[in-house]
Amino acid sequence: MAPVYADHPFALIPTPIFLAKDSQTTPDVFDELASEMALVHNIVIRGLNSIYLQAPHIKPADEKSFARYMGGWFALLHSHHSGEEAMFFPYVEKMTGVEGIMDTNIDQHKVFHDGLDNFKAYADAVIAGTEKYDGSRVIEIVDDFGPALMQHLGDEIPTILGLRQYGDKLAGLPKLFQEEADKVGKEVGVSGLVWFCAHLDSEYENGRWQSWPPAPTPVKILARCVLWWTNADARKFGAVDRTGHMKPLYAVPQTVAAA
Repeated sequence: MAPVYADHPFALIPTPIFLAKDSQTTPDVFDELASEMALVHNIVIRGLNSIYLQAPHIKPADEKSFARYMGGWFALLHSHHSGEEAMFFPYVEKMTGVEGIMDTNIDQHKVFHDGLDNFKAYADAVIAGTEKYDGSRVIEIVDDFGPALMQHLGDEIPTILGLRQYGDKLAGLPKLFQEEADKVGKEVGVSGLVWFCAHLDSEYENGRWQSWPPAPTPVKILARCVLWWTNADARKFGAVDRTGHMKPLYAVPQTVAAA
């Protein structure tokens, strides 16, 4: 028998820097930004995987807790995409002078927007007690928007790499990315930080990113050793343990035969 981890059914995104590890070319700022975006997207993907895999096995005592966990996933993704539309996309269009350069990304957001709203509405209804929890319903909702969301999360990486052709025009991108990350952090608050940490695999790509994100050590200690205990839902259903190692999912019966 094998434990079940949040590494499927939706595939994680390899970072450009890791893919080019055997290359003699030194990664540039676009490789770095695209890799960081892939890491953020993988937080989202591990979260959705954990929801998809655990949803059918949630016991009555855990239903509202799991619905709150679903809400934490939505909050992080919603804030991330809102930040892109408010800051990243307009900046790229302005600096490159290419009108509509990011329209494909915006159009992709629209494709899965309604599905995400349905997901959030259902989680809220379960928390409020106005709708009964049904794991098959969760799967149905995710199946509706999941493929389109995964397409978008994957496509955004080569989109960032493609901005390399504009060179110095986009010299301010690293600063913008940090500002957007700070904005998301403030919006999701402490619970969002814990949720983020509960899906950040320190061993991903052979531990290449164990020091990411580049936050001060005291902040990381605070997140892992103090704030970690403030969000029981993320701790229980999340993809990794307090040390950042992938852990067997809580609600999935550990009787799944190894492939």
